[in-house]
Amino acid sequence: MKERIQELERSRALMRSITESARDAIILMAPGGRVAFWNPAAEALFGYSREEAVGQNLHDMIVPGGLPGIKRRKLVNIERSGCGTAMGRTLELQARCKDDREITVELSLSSLHLDTGWHALGILRDVTDRKQAERRLMKLTECLSSMGPDFDDNVRKITQLCGELFGSDAAFYNRLVAGRLCSLGHWNRPPDLPLEDDPEGHVCHALIQDAGLECLIIEDLERSPYVETDPAIRRYGLKAYFGHKVHCQGKAVGSLCVVFARNCRPSDEEVRLLTLLAAALGAEEERHLAMQQWHEAKERAEQANRAKSEFLSRMSHELRTPMNAVLGFSQLLEADPVLGEEQRDNVREILRGGRHLLELINEILDLSRLEAGKIELSLEPVAMASVLTECVMLLRPLADERRIHLHLNCPEGHVVMGDRIRLKQVLINLMSNAIKYNRPEGGEVWLETRQDTVAETIRVSVADTGPGIDPARLDELFEPFNRLGQDDDGSITEGTGIGLSIALRLTELMGGRIEAEPRPGGGSVFWFELPVALEAPSPGASTGNDGAPHSSRDDGLHHCVLHVDDNPANLRLVTQILARYPGIRLLQAPSADLGLALARSHRPDLIILDINMPGMDGYRMLECLRTDVQTASTPVFALTANATQRDVIRGKAAGFDEYLTKPLDIPAFVSLLDRHLFSGSAPGTGRTTSNRELS
Repeated sequence: MKERIQELERSRALMRSITESARDAIILMAPGGRVAFWNPAAEALFGYSREEAVGQNLHDMIVPGGLPGIKRRKLVNIERSGCGTAMGRTLELQARCKDDREITVELSLSSLHLDTGWHALGILRDVTDRKQAERRLMKLTECLSSMGPDFDDNVRKITQLCGELFGSDAAFYNRLVAGRLCSLGHWNRPPDLPLEDDPEGHVCHALIQDAGLECLIIEDLERSPYVETDPAIRRYGLKAYFGHKVHCQGKAVGSLCVVFARNCRPSDEEVRLLTLLAAALGAEEERHLAMQQWHEAKERAEQANRAKSEFLSRMSHELRTPMNAVLGFSQLLEADPVLGEEQRDNVREILRGGRHLLELINEILDLSRLEAGKIELSLEPVAMASVLTECVMLLRPLADERRIHLHLNCPEGHVVMGDRIRLKQVLINLMSNAIKYNRPEGGEVWLETRQDTVAETIRVSVADTGPGIDPARLDELFEPFNRLGQDDDGSITEGTGIGLSIALRLTELMGGRIEAEPRPGGGSVFWFELPVALEAPSPGASTGNDGAPHSSRDDGLHHCVLHVDDNPANLRLVTQILARYPGIRLLQAPSADLGLALARSHRPDLIILDINMPGMDGYRMLECLRTDVQTASTPVFALTANATQRDVIRGKAAGFDEYLTKPLDIPAFVSLLDRHLFSGSAPGTGRTTSNRELS
């Protein structure tokens, strides 16, 4: 019996030790709702001593507002049977402390049968801080997810959230900007507090400058050295300061802080929260800096692109101006019946060389436009048989000259989606290469189309019997200006080395791809694929007649044409072209001012106008012509060396009826004269004068 009593005493001592050392509150409620047991953790949690609590009604003591009637009925159930819906579960409840503070607790409830009946045993844990941390984290997540692209707005949101979560009197994000301490974000800022100040002496500046500190907590500002150096402390009665550095690219650039008009100390969770908010500001600083750098880089790229476009425009103008004289007068000489055959051959050589130089200029400008993404395509169904036949006709003289045989195999039904002009440009490039780089005599070129019904594409291949391409260098084939050492043997083959680059980009823009591979038996095969067109080509599609008609009409009427250009060679060229038409009276002026005077006095039927002239330029003169009732309806041609796509678009938008570029294509020019002068329109009322150059 004695041993049993000792064992019971040991068990009681062990139980007492467990309950008194437990960190959770343990409360035993006897029948009737009276407190039967109250451990030290319950004393610490609720503020009532054991003597104050034992014997008191538990619900009246710690339940805010007392226990509702429905819960009292459930309590009776527990007292009768030890059962209830809350038994064995963990509940989250609000509880009231002795000092009337309300806290959130987790309650684990179980029943225990003792001599006096069923008792309820509750284990309670204070989760107020955890619930507050969860709410803060939720608000932080909502804030960060709501941020948009505006840096200032995002900084304001984070700063305001910081102040609200800490329950502070004010919150600030202070940043060093050009040697000044600037408040980029603020919440509850006093109206008379400046938004920027000399940083010396400020608590925030001290934190930013101290390499050994990341977080600065001052629970009592009155006892800190900053009370004498930071004027805001005494002016606004500040008592406590919590601040954290904000970093950007590894450098401290500012501080996020909250201030209080009371002495207080942050919890560990609040310090972690301040660290998170400062990190969020740092991320926003990084994003803002990256956006600034991106905008600056974009602006530099756009400036470089504008400079490049301006350079190409100027280069095109400066090259085309002399080329206009070379090709223009050469075309006139070629048509002169007085020349002998040998002289005519010499003129043809000049024309061949000049046209080749013009082709190089155009290719360089084309490549530039492609790289800038400024090439516009008009995709439509294109019959491959028609385009290939045109290309064969165009290049047959070159093939015959080199004794190259051309073979074409293209079914009539092969129709692709593409831009007809650009497609022809790709084909001419591939075919001319196949001819130029073929065997000197007796070479072959095969043109073939095949349809892939599965991929819904048509493959166009150009095969030759030339020396072929080193397989190791196929990857270099479409690089601009890379001729793969074709000139290393001392022979010179015409070309710039950018034609294939242009072909590649044009094919990709049309939704296709282009490749090259060795041909079995020697030579090379270049092929490209384009999507199959679902519709047939329109009946009005071009048939490839690229030649312009030469006018030989004389309608018996006299037409007056005014040509304004400051270059004498250009004036002479147009003079000689129009000299063949006795029905045209030509007036010429070397400046826009004189041109305007002639236009108003002679009222010509057509005005041909250069753009780049000293003093008044062509655009200004066109504007003057359009605002004068006497010349407002007169057709005006631009004849200029400004030949980039941007120049053409600008000229059309300015109101030129036709936009001709130098070197002048004489057949096309004559065709336009036919349309505007000999289409049945009445001539102007200008006085008849002899053809001469006015200077």
